[in-house]
Amino acid sequence: MGSVCKLGLWLLVIVVNSYGKQSLSKEKIISNYKRLIFNEGINAFSYEYHTDAHMYKPDGNAIEEYEPYDFVIVGAGVTGCLLANRLSEISDWKILLLEAGDYGDNEIMPIPGLFGLKLLSDYNWGYVTTPQTHICLGMKDQKCTLPRGRGVGGTTLINSLQYTRANPENFNQWSKMLNDPSWSYENMLDYFKKSENFQWTNPEAPVDLSYHGTNGPLTVEHAVVHHPLTNLFLDANRDLGINITDYNSPSQIGASVIQLYTNKGRREDMGSIFVTPFLERRNFKVLTGSYVTKVVINKETKIAESVIFTKGGKTYNVRANKEIIISGGAITSPQILMLSGVGPKRHLEDVDIDVIQNLEVGSRFKEHALTFNLYFSSNLSTPVESIEDQLRDFLNNTGSLTSASTLSQSVGFYNLEKRDGHLPNVAMFIDTHQTSIFEQKILKWKDDYYQTLSNLKLGNPIRFMILHMTTKSDGTIRLKSNDPFEYPLINPNLLTDQRDRTQVYRAIKFLFKMIDTPTFKKFNLKFATPTLAACNHCKYDSKKCWECFMKELTMPGYHPMSSCPMGADPSKGAVVDNNLKVFGVNKLRVADASVFPGPISGYPSINCLVIGEKLADVIKKQYGII
Repeated sequence: MGSVCKLGLWLLVIVVNSYGKQSLSKEKIISNYKRLIFNEGINAFSYEYHTDAHMYKPDGNAIEEYEPYDFVIVGAGVTGCLLANRLSEISDWKILLLEAGDYGDNEIMPIPGLFGLKLLSDYNWGYVTTPQTHICLGMKDQKCTLPRGRGVGGTTLINSLQYTRANPENFNQWSKMLNDPSWSYENMLDYFKKSENFQWTNPEAPVDLSYHGTNGPLTVEHAVVHHPLTNLFLDANRDLGINITDYNSPSQIGASVIQLYTNKGRREDMGSIFVTPFLERRNFKVLTGSYVTKVVINKETKIAESVIFTKGGKTYNVRANKEIIISGGAITSPQILMLSGVGPKRHLEDVDIDVIQNLEVGSRFKEHALTFNLYFSSNLSTPVESIEDQLRDFLNNTGSLTSASTLSQSVGFYNLEKRDGHLPNVAMFIDTHQTSIFEQKILKWKDDYYQTLSNLKLGNPIRFMILHMTTKSDGTIRLKSNDPFEYPLINPNLLTDQRDRTQVYRAIKFLFKMIDTPTFKKFNLKFATPTLAACNHCKYDSKKCWECFMKELTMPGYHPMSSCPMGADPSKGAVVDNNLKVFGVNKLRVADASVFPGPISGYPSINCLVIGEKLADVIKKQYGII
């Protein structure tokens, strides 16, 4: 299937780049796209999330030996793809990249505006949380969905593509905690610039080019501004005295047109950038459809020796001559560690797994908290585009399909605690979408809640979203059993800490302050989210009522992290050291968002990339390559 997928992508590029020059007319291309979208929509609407990974179970108990490799990388997400690329630059090293999913599939995936279709597909693991107490109450069984990408490229196959670095203070705090200056922002900036090919596509957006790279493989560009809300949002920020900024410079506080890792409006996933073009390297192999069940660790020597995985109904054992690197992401990496005997002693004993190393794996899981469906009516007139017009624009590298969903193309980052603070705790953005049956299927809204929102008749709805990034609440990742094909128990536990609820409340008050600016007053915005059944005892005029609202309409921000945190002391909860080595286990590292010491004021994906860049250099130095 992989070669077919790549062929499909190449055909798309050929068709799009040459339309008007070839025999296919523009209208024929649009007609083909419409048919593809219709078929994808039918498939998505009938799709049901997997509830476990039993499709990877082998047919028998026999274990076959696979040829050994120097480095075995588990997971082709952002960090895994980057690491495989950088390590396979050394021709004397044999690199194996194991991935449960496949390559990006067809012509739909490169279209950012249609990413929702792939959320309802096998490119999404389909995880759901455990029942929650302070979020997700508007969802069925009080469980939220938590999409994670399955395939070469990981979640960059299905995400909204926003290029948002962690704040400089995040890295400087890590550096201080680890007593390691190599983790400072000054040093990490070089890694951001190394992979980046920044294109200043919006001359009105401020950019500090000294903080951007222009020769890397990953294209970064501004979202194509196509919606009037984009500039209205920026103007409202100006009304409040808030700077318009390049938020990927040290001056993150402020508002800006969004920066995306797209190329002329087309998705650039990490597999297509860092893996697919390098498959001809003789020392590099990618095995898709390969589900890792365990890392084999010698109980006496505490050396990680091999990886057990299933593929095509068989079970294999592959030995690593040098190291094993787990890059499964913040959900899967702790799961694999615990299945391998590395984790909290009491929990492993509860699920009948021999304890090899007692570490607090999965005990300090963090997520961003997304509060949304803050609806406002308005008299803002926005054009309604046909799908034909949207596709026509897309083929010309412009229009709504070049960015994710119905989001406007601007974002704001704010510190609502300290007026002079440099570390934002809240991000805010807008869309113009009223909830739909398709959104209900993705998010698993309760039927009565969906009916309440769908009955809301707004001619020109504006929906604000608040992302709380500096969350204090600790969640957990735990095993359901010792069966490696069971999904883990994912408990983000968001808003259980009162400080988080206070922060979201501050953000809601700030939102209403923004609505009261001259810019938005012109369009007569009125709060329109109906009183929810659970909150019918009050009106939205008190902190208590807003906290009720938060419980119903807050969900994970789809930014899981910190489940295998980096730190200096395992007795204080650290799982890996400053070189991402698992404490107490030799030849085993973890590299992905799970190693973040805490929540970041940014989006995980691009920060996972620089973790891979840094680790590649660490490994090359350790083995005397650089």
